[in-house]
Amino acid sequence: MLKQFHQNRSSFLRNAGIFSLILSIPVLAAMYPGTEGKTGDETIVIQTGKKVVTLVNVFTVTPDNEQKLVDLLDEGTASIFSKQPGFISESIHRTGDAKRLVLYGQWEGQQYIDAFRKLPEIGPYFKKISELATVETVICNDVASIYHK
Repeated sequence: MLKQFHQNRSSFLRNAGIFSLILSIPVLAAMYPGTEGKTGDETIVIQTGKKVVTLVNVFTVTPDNEQKLVDLLDEGTASIFSKQPGFISESIHRTGDAKRLVLYGQWEGQQYIDAFRKLPEIGPYFKKISELATVETVICNDVASIYHK
């Protein structure tokens, strides 16, 4: 009987430990800024009629600086942009030649883009980007059509 008690107790404690770990995962994720919302299998929704402003940045970069730029853009998204009102999503796309990166961002409105551009930390952040790449920015206010298979 005592042996059965210890086995049940051990099983209970092991299961309780696993359960508490599962419950603590969101708390642990919050301790590491930049990990929220970044699971690797996210989907960005594009719809006609949805009032979303799309910010497209095309960065021209040398192959040596491509990963540095990806890291800098990830850092900026995690520490600045994702914390701003009106932010919806952002994705970074590589081209096959390692000479360009495309950043696709969605915002709730132009006023939110204008607001983040006035943040004091944006100047130094954009300066770091300009040391790695040149950028062309396009702002789209409407989705005219969508085709998918």
